[in-house]
Amino acid sequence: MRWSIASVLVLSIMIIGPVWITGCISPQEITLEELARRESQRRHRVQEDSIRTAQEAEQLARQAEERRRRQSVERRLVEAREAQRQEASAEELRRMALLSTIYFDYDEYKFRNDQILSLDENVKKLREFRPEDRILIEGHCDERGTVEYNLALGERRAGAVKSYLGDGGLDESRIEIISYGEEKPADMGHGEQAWSKNRRVELKRTEL
Repeated sequence: MRWSIASVLVLSIMIIGPVWITGCISPQEITLEELARRESQRRHRVQEDSIRTAQEAEQLARQAEERRRRQSVERRLVEAREAQRQEASAEELRRMALLSTIYFDYDEYKFRNDQILSLDENVKKLREFRPEDRILIEGHCDERGTVEYNLALGERRAGAVKSYLGDGGLDESRIEIISYGEEKPADMGHGEQAWSKNRRVELKRTEL
């Protein structure tokens, strides 16, 4: 059977047409309700992200503040300990620099037993703290006796202390002695209570 051109065209349209028409049909349109639902979900996610970001920022701020607070406390503790250390060090320096006065019995230049500890402490301080210092030893007496006698007695007392320091290992070339006799009393009184304070040897550091 022979097909006419017209017949072939009609048949082609019948076969291809439905396929072409189906392909040209657009997908189902998205409804307004679906768009609204999606927008609501998006806004909800954005809100949750904002809340989470704010919470994280607040937590970081609290942690930073806590760190600053701890650092401030630690810094104050360190400063307090350093101040205490410096104060203790300064007090120790003052203690080491201070030398004890040595006291004597009336008309004596021999050491009393109760003065040996002070003598030994002076030796220790002079050897361990600022050993380069020169030392001035001043001999003193109470007001009884003549001026000349007391000057000589004061010198004997100062010399006895110098010898003790030398026996303790100190370089006697760094030590100078002087006697003031009764000229510089520590107590201006005129009884034994005052005199016992005036019969003395004072040790003083003098820098090079």
